Amino acid sequence: MSAARLLRAAGVVAAIVAYQCAAHHAAATPGAHGLGLALVIGPLLLITLSAAMRSDARAWLLPLWALACVVLWLGRAPLTAHFGWGLWLEHASFNLALAWMFGRTLVSGREPLCTQFATMVHGRLEPRVARYTRRVTLAWTLFFVATALVSTVLFAGASIVAWSTFANYLALPLVGLMFVAEYACRRIALPDMEPSSIMDAVRAYLHSMQMRRSGAQ
Repeated sequence: MSAARLLRAAGVVAAIVAYQCAAHHAAATPGAHGLGLALVIGPLLLITLSAAMRSDARAWLLPLWALACVVLWLGRAPLTAHFGWGLWLEHASFNLALAWMFGRTLVSGREPLCTQFATMVHGRLEPRVARYTRRVTLAWTLFFVATALVSTVLFAGASIVAWSTFANYLALPLVGLMFVAEYACRRIALPDMEPSSIMDAVRAYLHSMQMRRSGAQ
């Protein structure tokens, strides 16, 4: 991976860590609810503004975006008091979206997502390897569903600080632990398979995307 890509990846990781630290600070610190609301609404406003500016209908989308900002500002008091709902919704919906991304490839007639990644790295797969990668795809689907479920249970039944500790400080390390566990299982189930890392899959995926863009041009 090039130095530029490494820097971009490091920047993304740093932004995610900073966001999660700020979100936990907002949840755990009395008087910081305004920061929490900004963390919920800010990214949405930036995304919608960018989409509106690129749209052919920006002549009316941009005024509509500005009107939405005014409405949010006028309703900031109740929104600030319940900012935790927005943080929970972001966390749960993100994990459910990942579960859907993996799970939808398990339906009949589709190639499981982890099988696609393994094919990018190793080429044509043996049937036993394809069966294993299908099970790994299922495991990741269940993992993200379980993460969303635990997040919801904690948000509904525990303190906002307890929920935030799980969502902002434990969820990502659990993803890392999942990678480690899968690697260990792979070495046991497929001891003769050439070792590969998540970065190998990322590089193969980026290469495939570049080839697709080149072919489309």
